[in-house]
Amino acid sequence: MVQMRDISTAPPPAEAPRRTRRTPAGNRQPLLLGDGGLLTVEWLGRVPYRPTWALQDELAERRRRREIGDQLLLLEHDPVYTIGRGGDLANMLATPERLAELSAELVRTDRGGDVTFHGPGQLVAYPIVELRDPLDLRRYVRALESAVIATAAAFGVVADRVEGRPGVWVDDRRKLAAVGVRVKRGVTTHGLALNVSTDLDWFAEMIPCGIPDCEVTSLAREIGGTLEMAEVAGEMATQLATAFGLRLADDR
Repeated sequence: MVQMRDISTAPPPAEAPRRTRRTPAGNRQPLLLGDGGLLTVEWLGRVPYRPTWALQDELAERRRRREIGDQLLLLEHDPVYTIGRGGDLANMLATPERLAELSAELVRTDRGGDVTFHGPGQLVAYPIVELRDPLDLRRYVRALESAVIATAAAFGVVADRVEGRPGVWVDDRRKLAAVGVRVKRGVTTHGLALNVSTDLDWFAEMIPCGIPDCEVTSLAREIGGTLEMAEVAGEMATQLATAFGLRLADDR
């Protein structure tokens, strides 16, 4: 399993999570799946949403300036509902009073997609990578989905895409992972969220991705057992690097 540095020990809620090592970009060409460049992985632990969003934007700008190489942030979020550009607020069922009762918030973000939930027990992956062809967004999204499918398979869960429905599904009807991304000036932000051992009751407060008959599941529910988040995160890092055609920085 890839070794990830845990930097979750002390980011205060009002501050962006702290960061560690960086892989210099040099004059390397932008990412093309299969180019064999390096991907630096960081484990942020459990962090609030807004400062982590700001961190993504900061890293993305540094990536555009070639101050850093391609990055992957892996983490869990404090409970939060997010809704993407063009998402329908009607798909958020919880009232502001209910959100306060749940100690959760609703955030309108700049990613694609509709409403989703992030919280404890869910592995969130934010790749900050430079695409050689930023217009080929479909290819990038399929790479994310492929990594989720391979990660699920590593833990005995068969998952796949469903035509016309975003994300990754089990038996074509139970949603295991959500995908929502943004590409600005060739660099990606946001990414994917895989339910590992998430409390699925959180999803009753929304219409996931705007799909009324959507059932949500998790790896733990599908296998009828427990999983270590660190193990799933390590597998996800490996699978994302493979899907992107990159090498993990620790594997040099």
